[in-house]
Order: sequence, then C-alpha cells, then structure tokens
Amino acid sequence: MSQTAPLRAGGWNVEVRIANPPPALLVKYTNKEKTFFFDYANFVIQIIRDPSVAEKLGQIFTAEQVNTDRPVDIRVMVFPARPLRGRSNRVLHGSYRHSAAQISLYPLKLSRDWIRNGFDLFKAPYNELAPREKRLIYEMAETAIATFVHEVLHVKFERRGMAAYVEESLVRKLESHYMEGWEETIAQAVHDASLNRTS
Repeated sequence: MSQTAPLRAGGWNVEVRIANPPPALLVKYTNKEKTFFFDYANFVIQIIRDPSVAEKLGQIFTAEQVNTDRPVDIRVMVFPARPLRGRSNRVLHGSYRHSAAQISLYPLKLSRDWIRNGFDLFKAPYNELAPREKRLIYEMAETAIATFVHEVLHVKFERRGMAAYVEESLVRKLESHYMEGWEETIAQAVHDASLNRTS
C-alpha cells in the first residue's frame, strides 16, 4: 500500500511517499477505515505531484531560497496524529524532525460518519460529489499544501538558532502569505485528481 512519487520543486528532487503504518496501529482500524485513509493518502500524493501545484511550490522555495545539504524525507501519514499533549482540541497537521531530516504530513481529523460513508470522496468523479463533499476534499488538498509549505519553511530556518516560538511565528506568517491566491490551482488539482482516478 506504500507509494513513492518524485517531485521537483525549487531545485529540490524530493521523494514524497506514503508511510507504512506499524502493525500495532493498523489493527486499531477496520478494513473500511483503512481503505478510506489509504485513499486519502494517495489523494494527497496526487495533489502534491500535480504539475501546477509543484510549480507554485517551486516558486515559493526559490523565493525563500530553501536549501538543504541533505535529502529530506517527506512522508504522507495514513492515519491522523494524536491530539497535542494538553490540548485535546488541537490535532497536528504536520511535523519536521531535524535529526532525521523528515517531514510528516497528517490527514485531517474527521468524524466517524465521514470515514464510514465517505468513499465517494476518492472514488466518484468530482462533478458527482455533493457540495459538502467538494468543500471537504478541497480542504484536504489545501491543508496538505499549506502544511507542506509550513514544514519546508522550518527546513529553511532550522540552522538560524531562533527560539522555537519565534521561528514558529515567522513560519506561520510566511505560510499565510504564500497560501494567498491558491484557490484556482487547488480547485483544478482536485478536479484533475478525480479524472486520474476514473481514467
């Protein structure tokens, strides 16, 4: 169920891959839930690989002069992250581990109803989805891209010696700036991902 996908953005040759969940985690989910989340992870891979998305990401990374002297492992996680310690209402969307040069992108935390009944999100043509389904799948794509940008910006600043809260504040401001004007690109990428599924 794992998949790798080459991505060239801003001079990077990046391998974006679906992480293999540990067996102890897999047994906690039903077959229907596992199918949903693996389909979700594959959808995220398609969005990040989309040529227009990759081009815009490349422009951001070039503008910010994001460089690294070692490969960065970018993992699309299958299952949602646990709530942040002490903040049960907040769920992690992404992380960057400096020691491992590893970015992890997590899916949204969704209700059980979506997971049990949301197979059309990744199976049906986009034009056949209900309005609320279209809004959700757009949010999935937008969140994945924004999280990717956020974590790559952490790669840029990792050696600046900033206090963690200062770096996080700067990264959030840059993410907000660079996520402006993505609406048309994301909408087209979501539509094209649907065509690729049905072709």
